[in-house]
Formats: sequence, C-alpha cells, structure tokens
Amino acid sequence: MKIVRSYGRALTLALAVGAVAACAKSSMAPTVQRSAAALLDVIPGGGSVNVDVGTTVTLTFNHPMDEDMAQYAALMEGTVTGPVMPGAWSLSDDGMKLVFTPDTALKPATTYVIHVGGGMMDAEGDTVDLGTYGPGCGGEWATGSMMGGQGMMGGGAGWQMGSGWAGDNGTYGMLFTFTTAG
Repeated sequence: MKIVRSYGRALTLALAVGAVAACAKSSMAPTVQRSAAALLDVIPGGGSVNVDVGTTVTLTFNHPMDEDMAQYAALMEGTVTGPVMPGAWSLSDDGMKLVFTPDTALKPATTYVIHVGGGMMDAEGDTVDLGTYGPGCGGEWATGSMMGGQGMMGGGAGWQMGSGWAGDNGTYGMLFTFTTAG
C-alpha cells in the first residue's frame, strides 16, 4: 500500500510540475530583459592632463560591441574638427573594449579629442548609451556647432560622417578631451 501511495504522490507532483512548466511557456510569463548597452569607461578620461605621449585610448563597454563600430570612434588632434590621428582601433577578444593604438607617439603638450559616435551599436544591434556614464568620464555631447555645422570632420579633408556618428538625442556622440604631458 505504501508503494501505491508514493506512486500517487509522485504522479501528483509530476503533474503539478508539468502545469507550472506549461505556465512558464505561456505568453503571460515574465521575460528577462538584458541591460542596455552602455559605454562604461574612457581612458584617458575627458579633462585628463599630463597624459603619457605613448598612451593608448581604451573605451570599455558593458556588452560585446559590433566589430564594425571601430569606424565610429576617432582620435583627433586639437579639436573635434582637427586632423584624425593615424593608428588602428581594435576590439578585445571579448568584444567589450575598443582600443586605439596610434601609429606614432602623440605630441607633447598637445590637446587631443576622443570622439565616440552616438549611433554606436553592440553586437546585438542595440544602440550604446553614452549619457549614463560618459559625462562622469569627462565627456561632453558633440553638437552640430562643434562640428563646424557642416557634417564633416577631419579639418575639411572631406571625411563624411556616416549615420553611426549621429545619436538619437540630436548630437554627434560624445567627446573626451585630454592633454599630453609637456
């Protein structure tokens, strides 16, 4: 008799578990949402001074980035409309860091601007939030007037800004200005 009773309880338990599992598959079950993609850190941060001329620039994100997003990051000399520094942007193996290595050492006692495009996307195709942590890293929004109002960059060299530079908030992304040691 104990065997039958245990079997009956086991069957009741199995049916209850099955009903809960079926409910979890229904449209009423809550879905887990992933956090928004965000720029977490910028090195060197905006406002940094006495930065080593041999530095690299590192942008850290909370999600893996789309491998094509390096085209929406730039390092310029002087201002955001100054010449683009030659070098290479590379994505870390986990996709969460975008690193710029200049071809040559930066100039001493010189101002540089890191420009991060407002339409940057992570590997899932979600736009990266620059505004939550960017200002805390010394960033400021890049407005049309800063860009010379022409939608071009590179000191008039004709480098057209693609859609990845424009953000949903009407800006051209975020700028982080630093000065090298003299």
